[in-house]
Order: sequence, then structure tokens, then C-alpha cells
Amino acid sequence: MRWLTKLNPINSLFGKIFLWFWGAAILLVFAGAWIAKLTNDSYSVRPLEAKAEQRLDSIAKRIELVAQRRPDADLSLLLGRAGQRNKQALMLINPRTQEFIYGFPRGLGPLKDPFIELIAQQQAFRIRTAGGMFDGPKALEIDGQLFYLFAGKPFSQGALKRFLRTNPMLLASSVLVISGMLCALLTWSLVKPIRALQKSTRQVSTGNLSQRVEFADTRGDELGALGRDFNAMTQQLEVLLSSQKRLVADISHELRSPLARLQLAIGIAQSHPQPLPESIQKQLARIEKEAQQIDFMIEQVLKLSRLEANASIEAKQRVALSELLSETIDDALFEAQNLGVEMEVATIPDINVDCFPNVLVSAVHNVLSNAIKYCETKVEVSFTLDADTLTLLVCDDGQGVPEQDLHSMFAPFYRLSVSRSRDSGGVGLGLAIVKQAMKLHRGKVFATNRKTSGLAVSLVIPMRE
Repeated sequence: MRWLTKLNPINSLFGKIFLWFWGAAILLVFAGAWIAKLTNDSYSVRPLEAKAEQRLDSIAKRIELVAQRRPDADLSLLLGRAGQRNKQALMLINPRTQEFIYGFPRGLGPLKDPFIELIAQQQAFRIRTAGGMFDGPKALEIDGQLFYLFAGKPFSQGALKRFLRTNPMLLASSVLVISGMLCALLTWSLVKPIRALQKSTRQVSTGNLSQRVEFADTRGDELGALGRDFNAMTQQLEVLLSSQKRLVADISHELRSPLARLQLAIGIAQSHPQPLPESIQKQLARIEKEAQQIDFMIEQVLKLSRLEANASIEAKQRVALSELLSETIDDALFEAQNLGVEMEVATIPDINVDCFPNVLVSAVHNVLSNAIKYCETKVEVSFTLDADTLTLLVCDDGQGVPEQDLHSMFAPFYRLSVSRSRDSGGVGLGLAIVKQAMKLHRGKVFATNRKTSGLAVSLVIPMRE
């Protein structure tokens, strides 16, 4: 049990649950004891002293006498006046009907069971109950009917206590409601930060590393420690990822200068006034092709870095969709025709969209180029417009993509093992640029395999901000 001595009930989640549990348990125990006390039907009985018995006999005779003189009098009023004269609280019990007639407020009446049990006794007793102390019984006759008289003094009780004593279930219900509220508060105090952490975790899984949980600085328990660890982790990941992106962008930018000098040297060598041997010309052509490939890759890396960092992005404009995509689609039709690929393009919707024109055109161009490269014979382009989104769907009849790669294919430098090689022109950045472009437009891109054959890529662009 040594661990209990190290438990801080204030800063420990287990300690808080421990305290809340025992607090609710103690509340229930005290409430149960109070209900038991209020509803206690135990009583004590002892023989009545001679002096008290004479006083009770005198009260009974006077009640009989007044009842004979006033046969139509209300018994409750009669008992009340007689009780005031003798400074006693009086009540009568009808043994046949077991009806109680009070000469004092009914709410002060004691429990009935002890008195009903004693009316068959020939002897008078002093009865002490939870509701008061009374002397009796004393038989008397009113209008030819037998009654038993009890005289005494009810214990003074507040209005609330009298109400609860006569309605113990109300107290029990109140205790249950209060305990339920305490448990609900405890549950909420645990569930709220967990939900906040869950929401932030989902955001991080989508690539948003700027997420922080606010409760980390206000809680001193285990959930607060978990929140602080989560914030530290996301901050470190954000710093590392930003450093990595900045390093890639810087290196790509610095490579531009030596690459430009290399291309200049190749151009000078190829323009030599004296004819070069054929083998050297082939090597220079190969070097030129590789230099162009490196230049293209650097350009793609820089474009991706700018999109990820939202740096040097053009101003958002409202443009006609047909004017924006017509040239790109014409270029794709020309490329498809040269490769012997059939390309069907649906009519472009006559709408205006708020977008970054060059970024959106680049994304559409990359998707169309991929479809033309990896299809077998045909590419289909269609548009779907609803109240909230515009969806551009590009389908091909190629081999498709393995299911496990449908999500990963949009990651930078990710290369598929099936029909994807650098000789086909892919460098693993085109679809990553498409994903970042859609993210910049608050849209999304996803790919699915068609039921027959081929791949379907959807670009979903919100129509509203």
C-alpha cells in the first residue's frame, strides 16, 4: 500500500475518482441514516405513573362531559380546546375503524402503529416515539361510541423535516439525483479532454501539425500530463517537418545554379565548330536529357514546397471554369492523339469558381497526364456539379493501382511498383502537388479502382468558402 502514500488526490486522476467515489458513498450513507431516523418505527413503552394517570383520567372525564353537553361539536375542535386548557396535545383512536382524530395539526402526528398496538391494553403507558411522547390509552365514551384517548406532546419539527418525514422517498430521490449529478460532472470532466485530444489527433493524422490541446495547461492530473506530452510531440514534429521542407527547398534552389552552368556547358560543347564524334554526341545528348530531368524534378520540388508552405501563392481569383481549363484540356487532347489514346471530355460547366488559377490548372494537368500515360486505349473526363462542390472525375482503362497504394500514391516521391518508372516520365511528385493544390482550395483528391479496369481520380472543389 506504499503507493497510496504517494497519491496526490488533487493532481492525480485516480485520486480524483477515489475522492469522488467516496464522497458519493458518504453522502448516500448519511442520507440513508437520515431517512432511517425519520422513518424509524421503533418506540419505547413504560408504565404510567399514578399522578400522570390521574391527570389523563381527569382529561378523559372532562372530554366526555363537554361532548354530552355539545353532542354536535366537532371532535377535533373539542380536543384542541381541551388540549389548550391542559397544555396537552390530545388525540382519539376509534378502535373499530382505527381512525385517528387529532386535536393538533395533523402534520405533527406521531406514527400510528405503536398506538394501535396499545389500545387493546387495560393499562396506561408512557409511549415515546420518534414523533413525540404520549400517555395512554384511556377509554372513554362519546355519543355511545368507544374511543381511546392519548395525551402528550409532539416533538417540535421544522416544516422541511416534517415534510421529509412524511415523504421519505423524496429525500431518497434527491440523494440519487445529487449523486447522479456528481457522477455526471466527474464523467464530463474526464470525457471532455479525451474528446478534445481525439479531435486534435484526427487533425494531426490529416497532416495538420499545428494542433494543440488547450486543457494541458489547466489540468494537473494524468490527462493534463498527456495533453502536455501531446503538445510537445506535435510541436517537435512541426519543427522537424518544417526544417525538412525548408532544407529540401533550399537545396533544390541551390542546385539551380550549377545545373544552369552544366546546361550551358552542354550547349557550348554541342555547338563546337568542328564536328564531334558520334559517340560523344550521344553522350552529350544523354547528359542533356538527364540535366533536363533534374531541372524538371527541381521545379516540381520547389512547386511542392511552395504549396506546402503557402508561400509565393498567387492571389485568389474568380474565373470562368471553361476559360480556365480549355487550354489544359486541349493540350491533353493533343498529347493523347499523338500517343494513339482516345479521350472523351464532357462539356465544361458554365460556372465561375474562386480559385488560384495556375495552381488548379497544374493539378488538373498532372491528373490528365497521368491518365494518358498509364491508360490502355481510353481516358474519360467528366464534371459533376451540385450546390456545394464541383467534382472533376478522370478515368482511364489501365491496370489500376493496388488497393494498399490508393492513399499512399499522393505522398511525395512515392513510386508504385506496377508500370511506374522514371523512363515513363514520373518522378513521384505530380500527385503530391495535386493533393497540396486541393488542400489549398479546401478540397480533396482521392483515387479508386474501377470495377472493370483502370483508375478513377476525383478532384473535389468546394463551391463555397
